[in-house]
Amino acid sequence: MNKPCLWRLEHITQPGRSRPRLDDVTLEIPVGITALLGPSGSGKTSLLNLLVGFERAASGKIHAAGLSAHHAERDGHQSSHHAPRDERSASPALPTSKSLPVFWSPADHGLWPHLTVHEHLRSVMPESAARDIDIDRFLKQFDLAPLATAYPSTLSMGERDRLSAARAIASGAEVIVLDEPLAHVDAVRREMGWQALREFAAEHSIVFATQQPETALRYADWLIVLDQGRVLATGTPQKLYESPPDKTVAALTGPMTWLPPREADLWTTPPQSGCLRPERLAVVEVPQSPLTIANHRSAGVFDAVDITHAQTGGIARTFLTTPSRTRLAPGTAIALRLLWMVLITIGLCGCNFDAETNIPPKSERTWSLPADGTKVPAPRGITAGPHGEIYVLDNIGRVLVMDDKRGLTRSWWMPEYSVGKPERLLVCRDGRLAVADTHYHRVVIFNKQGEVLTMFGRRGSGPGEFEYPVAIAEDDRDNLYVCEYGGNDRVQIFRPDGTYVDAFGSFGTGPGQFQRPSGIVWRDKKLYIVDAFNNRVHVCDETGTAVPLPPGAFSAELHYPYDVSLTEEGTVYVVEYGAGRVTWFSNDGKLLGRTGITGGGTGQLYTPWGLSVDKNGTVYVADTGNRRVVHWVLKD
Repeated sequence: MNKPCLWRLEHITQPGRSRPRLDDVTLEIPVGITALLGPSGSGKTSLLNLLVGFERAASGKIHAAGLSAHHAERDGHQSSHHAPRDERSASPALPTSKSLPVFWSPADHGLWPHLTVHEHLRSVMPESAARDIDIDRFLKQFDLAPLATAYPSTLSMGERDRLSAARAIASGAEVIVLDEPLAHVDAVRREMGWQALREFAAEHSIVFATQQPETALRYADWLIVLDQGRVLATGTPQKLYESPPDKTVAALTGPMTWLPPREADLWTTPPQSGCLRPERLAVVEVPQSPLTIANHRSAGVFDAVDITHAQTGGIARTFLTTPSRTRLAPGTAIALRLLWMVLITIGLCGCNFDAETNIPPKSERTWSLPADGTKVPAPRGITAGPHGEIYVLDNIGRVLVMDDKRGLTRSWWMPEYSVGKPERLLVCRDGRLAVADTHYHRVVIFNKQGEVLTMFGRRGSGPGEFEYPVAIAEDDRDNLYVCEYGGNDRVQIFRPDGTYVDAFGSFGTGPGQFQRPSGIVWRDKKLYIVDAFNNRVHVCDETGTAVPLPPGAFSAELHYPYDVSLTEEGTVYVVEYGAGRVTWFSNDGKLLGRTGITGGGTGQLYTPWGLSVDKNGTVYVADTGNRRVVHWVLKD
């Protein structure tokens, strides 16, 4: 783990009735999204209680070095965390001018019975926030707008889950600590909620507890596996899923079959012992095999296959495998084939692809952005300039100009940034810099020195107005095309001076509609637009009319495509926020390659927001979740 540390725990023990609830726990919790994974009674809630100061450690020490100065080193006689008040109390913490270091949402939600949904959010927001604007956004993100005037007693369990998570984000705390977040929420709203939580984690950190491996594997970038009060393993979800240290960790991190080394030669081709994940195993019918089918049945998204071996005396062993198109009859001779597949986001987001499409980078460099005091900023938007310079937007409100050797040549602050930070920027053909100032509902135009030349736009849904402008492209006549989301979900066209020209698109899932159009680029009278929540690429002309493409164009599976860039020869590069990878296509939509997986190591990305390809074909990624810029050379 090479990320900054939020908490460091040393030899923590908490007594229990029959055994310690926590038993000599020593670990570090990094910046980002950390999941505590384990069965009921494993110690997850006890550990969260210690982090937020609801309990005191019987022995051992907790260092909160990565939080604000409000937190001090604590031991068994520590003072309380400067977290919000016990959320089981009858009254909310009063708003403050600054965000809290830690906000805690317990498993029973801790909602205040005398406050409405809207009042819950307002009560925790810092005074500096644009409250009405942000409250509307949180209500939309968690589908709570119809319940804004409702009280907790009238809410279902799933609605309380959503309010609890929305309130935590609304607090703007450095770290939010969540016990079983969104556990009772339906799949569609749960994904919406986690999308909001992931966006929050681009600038903050989240520590959450869960019993569900798919939740931990899909949404966390660091995993702590607990059982019976002990830490069994820590690491990236990818590592612990693919290479768990033992059978217990393997079982807690997902479906699997465990083979002792002495049995590997009997069952799999090629031989493989240890943890065998279902998506890595396939049943293949072969003649004259010592393996035969005893029973073949469906087990949800996988198959469960009982297999006998000639050397085991007819005793069957059960394997979980990839689904087969047909059920094999008992007595069929088969082989168990190990599939050498690359797993994208642990295979739980539906983003697997054959290894032949995965092209590792020829070379990789990474670097962090210049610090601002104690803050470790993360990049959000990135674009390559015409002379080798790299322009970066970070999540503390700065515009940074860097040379290709990582050196900072100049920087400046956005005019305003307390409400929210911008997400995309464009170097115009005349050298001006256009920034989509997302949360101020406008576009800001700078000169090369960072001086504001003009701004256009205001909040609204009419012509020339924005909800959340997020990305900008420019055509050969210097017209600007601005994508926005938040209900408007369209593309508006402006003259270079900001005069409104036209618009196309609307919110939805149909042709010509968008759900968060988050990246746009123009080339040869065509616009390429990545539609994040619809997981697709739109190709249209300058009026929004779809361009005819070959059958199957841009049909390769995408998971939250967040930005798009084109090379001089027309290769289309897309960065996927949800899959931690870069995918590239020919300009007519043929899949050419992919690289990257979710994680924090070499060849890995975590919640990347921005992408740019320079004139030499070098790929630059704003690897937001890992708080770094990634420089990839993908071709010779």
